[in-house]
Amino acid sequence: MVSEMVSDRDKICFGEIAEHYHENFLVFGIKYFWKWLLERLASTCPIPSWRAKFHKMRGVNIGKNVYIGYDVIFDRLHPEMITIEDFVEIGDRCILSAHSRGSLTTRNAYPRTIEPIIIRHGVSVNPGCIITQGVEIGENSIIGIGSVVSRNISPNSLALGFPAKVVKKLDVVNEDKTEEKLEARPEVKSEAC
Repeated sequence: MVSEMVSDRDKICFGEIAEHYHENFLVFGIKYFWKWLLERLASTCPIPSWRAKFHKMRGVNIGKNVYIGYDVIFDRLHPEMITIEDFVEIGDRCILSAHSRGSLTTRNAYPRTIEPIIIRHGVSVNPGCIITQGVEIGENSIIGIGSVVSRNISPNSLALGFPAKVVKKLDVVNEDKTEEKLEARPEVKSEAC
């Protein structure tokens, strides 16, 4: 009965991915469903640090003090291929995809490829951006709203557009004292009511 509910396309694609991870179809399907549930929780969770934790549980490599907006989609099949360093901010409804491939009829001409995405320290990705496989965004860069990043962005850059291009070099002169500020803050003690 369950096999009748799953299309041939899904069987073939899930089989390919399960083989890639050296797992049987059923085990991969259960893990995929679990990661999907975590992604759904992360997408709507009202607490930003919890969104980051849910994505981390899915396998995304996430550093400290990272902000992830609502409805951000990290690659559903290969979340472990995405690395986000400390103090990064990713706006609402961004998509980060570490893989691509053609349809069932074009997959010989356009086979599945998987490449990492690396977002370096202090980067700000504004809402609605798409970041494709194999991209590295250099530290302290800003990606403008709705941009499509399909090639590397150098550090300390403002990049915009489709495809995203560096439009300005940012003068970042040792601005990043964030970690020192966090350590210097007095501890807040709450008293019982």
